[in-house]
Amino acid sequence: MSLEKILEKIEQETQQEVKAILEEARKKAEIIKKDAEQKARQQGEAILKQAEVEARLEASRILTQAQLQKRMDLLRTKRELIDRVLRAALSKQKLKKVGLKKEIVSRHGVRKEALSYERILAELGHEVENNILEWLKI
Repeated sequence: MSLEKILEKIEQETQQEVKAILEEARKKAEIIKKDAEQKARQQGEAILKQAEVEARLEASRILTQAQLQKRMDLLRTKRELIDRVLRAALSKQKLKKVGLKKEIVSRHGVRKEALSYERILAELGHEVENNILEWLKI
């Protein structure tokens, strides 16, 4: 074999090896690219699922808060109405003539104390309110 043929053969083998290396590199790059795309897709889906869960939780929290606010507003309205009824009842002339008194029991004995309009509201308001709510089945 002549030197030229040997060089040609070496050149051909080198080119074939370069092609094989490039082909192997392309295959590896394609595998890496597909893996990266799959991981990105999975991460995207996980982020989307987490966002959906958080959105549902936030919606539930907002709904619960609105329901609580509604109940609080209703209770405040009921209390205002009961307070108006109590004030109207206590302002009646007959009740003013009776002059409500409170018995105070202590170790020194029993004494009676006159109750002012505001003190009656303060002391009896909650008890009367609870009774009215019970009677009305509220």
